[in-house]
Amino acid sequence: MAQLCFEQIDSLSQRIAELDTQITAASRRSRFSARLQKMPGIGPITSMALAAFAPPMETFRRGRDFSAWLGLVPKQHSSGGKQRLGRTSKSRQCDIRRLLIIGAMAVIS
Repeated sequence: MAQLCFEQIDSLSQRIAELDTQITAASRRSRFSARLQKMPGIGPITSMALAAFAPPMETFRRGRDFSAWLGLVPKQHSSGGKQRLGRTSKSRQCDIRRLLIIGAMAVIS
């Protein structure tokens, strides 16, 4: 029984290695993904996730809008010097947010 479990773990490890190789190759072919990987803490998986699931960066007027879309900072509804912050929505793209936080923690430590 234990041997069967070890064989399954081995086959899954090989499949993960194959997928990792495919993701790395695809991230090198994408200009957007390759450019993202120049930032500390962003690797092939995070850059491909951003390329696949995030809307075009031209959609956002500034980096804070992208951060609000990710759910990292509250949405801003300010005008005339009066700051009004909305709520922080953590309902969107938790996978991308998690990958970015893990990458940032790796850079810090």
